[in-house]
Amino acid sequence: MKKLFRLMSVALVALVFAACASSNNPEAVTKKYLQNMQKGDYAAMLDQMYFKNGLTDEQKAELVNMIGEKAKAEVDKKGGIASFEISPAEIAEDGQTAKVPYKLIYGDESTKDDSEDLILVDGKWLINSGK
Repeated sequence: MKKLFRLMSVALVALVFAACASSNNPEAVTKKYLQNMQKGDYAAMLDQMYFKNGLTDEQKAELVNMIGEKAKAEVDKKGGIASFEISPAEIAEDGQTAKVPYKLIYGDESTKDDSEDLILVDGKWLINSGK
């Protein structure tokens, strides 16, 4: 019985580590980013982005408002984001950048193919703002 308990404990710990590791890959980060976009949580989207010089709270608030106004108007015209499909990441040879293609499917059934560029910063994948 003790052996079974130990085995189950080890399996549970391995599962937890695997789940944590899998949330830090380009596809998982892009998925979370698109889920935040779908919900209209633009502050959470910005939290997932890399800005070379960082953002002050004031800059972040301005960007949230600007993105919110522009993106919401575009998305609302198409009936919102109904779903999305993420393709496998194209990771650069040096392992420091990646491109994740995806397709947005809107409520009016129109689609948009796009991609996100990601960068690995301190062991964490972030959407690269390019700024």
